[in-house]
Amino acid sequence: MKILGMDIYNFALWFFIFSFFGYILECIVLSIENRKFVYDRGFCHLPFCIIYGIGAAGALFILKPIAYNLLLLFVASSIAATLLELVTARVMICLFGSLWWDYSKKRYNYKGIICLESSIAWGFMGIFIVCFLSGFMRSIALRIPDELTKYLAIILVFTYGADFIYCFIHRLCHPDQIKDIDGRMKVV
Repeated sequence: MKILGMDIYNFALWFFIFSFFGYILECIVLSIENRKFVYDRGFCHLPFCIIYGIGAAGALFILKPIAYNLLLLFVASSIAATLLELVTARVMICLFGSLWWDYSKKRYNYKGIICLESSIAWGFMGIFIVCFLSGFMRSIALRIPDELTKYLAIILVFTYGADFIYCFIHRLCHPDQIKDIDGRMKVV
């Protein structure tokens, strides 16, 4: 089975590479904004923000055909990523009474969930991912020997899956234990 021209195992590694770099990006941005080291950025314990993997895959599935038009790609990336953020926030608020980011201190925000600054950043990120980064990340995933790729992908999927299920159930059953930390917003 091929996804984005990669077999399922290479795609899984590609997805987790994007999710890991998304986690690193979140830590760097929040550390700079808060002038202190911020490391707790994912929903789970492992260092992955899967919304970046989902966003990168979605960008390539949906936006690759318009990569020739940078303005259209920018606008479409901004809108698509902002909608992904909005829907994810709504689900998290409904389930946990919290979301894992907070734009309430940024100008032109909507209930701290989305903001113009991030929407613009998502537009540039979409251009960067579709036109440059996806090929580089794909080459990293394809350089790993096939047998190792298979085992790494299986280990990552099952380990992250177990961590996600544990965190999801724990946070669903104990929403009062969700801490307010830098970059996280408690809604209810």
